[in-house]
Amino acid sequence: MTKIRPATRADIPAVAELVARLQADPAHHIGFHGMTVAEITDEISGFRPDWHSGAAVAVGSSGALRGVLSADVNAELGRGWLYGPFVDVPSGHPAAPQAWDTNADNLFDCVRELPKLAGVEDLDLFGHVQHRQLADFARRHGFAATRPTKLFVLAGAELRSLLTQDVDKVELLDPGLHAQVGALYEQAFADRTRSTRQLLDGDHTVVVLRQGEGRLAGFAAGYARHNEYLVDYVAVEPDMRCVGVGGMVVRGLLRELDARNGAKRQAVAVVDDDNLASAGMFGRLGFQVGPQLVSYRRKP
Repeated sequence: MTKIRPATRADIPAVAELVARLQADPAHHIGFHGMTVAEITDEISGFRPDWHSGAAVAVGSSGALRGVLSADVNAELGRGWLYGPFVDVPSGHPAAPQAWDTNADNLFDCVRELPKLAGVEDLDLFGHVQHRQLADFARRHGFAATRPTKLFVLAGAELRSLLTQDVDKVELLDPGLHAQVGALYEQAFADRTRSTRQLLDGDHTVVVLRQGEGRLAGFAAGYARHNEYLVDYVAVEPDMRCVGVGGMVVRGLLRELDARNGAKRQAVAVVDDDNLASAGMFGRLGFQVGPQLVSYRRKP
């Protein structure tokens, strides 16, 4: 018999081990999480105000961890992101698909009742396109598939080469450009994961390129995590597109992240399948196409 209960801080080591093992299989892969125990531990330790206040676990009769679902919430946007569900069904289980579905549904029910998610009805799932059980879970609970995306990855000699390229015209965002960056951000990203205030005043590193008269040409924003740099947002003013602004601010961002955080194994970016301009830009910078992922969203 599997018991579903709210998570505690003491569950973190077992959760990291379970998630790392399941993440390696595309049929269980969740896009929000890293791949190694260290990466996953770092991620869930960074949840605010903490991880366990938004998480539930499934525990087998032996006491072994059998599943977990975590939620990260942005109260300012009224949105939540579900990391999972992860369900570990024992090999040879006579009703494996049904056991996965039952435990996943029960984990979701438990997480939805936690105070951290009170009033949060706008929820996201994100997983590998081969994770069919996640797709079925999404349908059962009213999530609609929103868009397929691809992970673009730059590593090794290609990353080191890019970090040596000249980006003298790219500079850190200063308050004088906050209004222009905020306006372009809101124009370019209707499906925002951070408010404009959070982008400008939060923990993202934001770099900009100016036009000749000092107006904004484009910006890139991202951060370092684990062993990688994440390029989170790139936007270019409409009258400055197709002249290399996007590639320049991405190079400048990666140089700045490297200077601030030290060398990392790779740089990554998530690009919508239909965003051919961004896909082409990252391709020209040397990024390679990685796993294909899909997002599911349930709006109020």
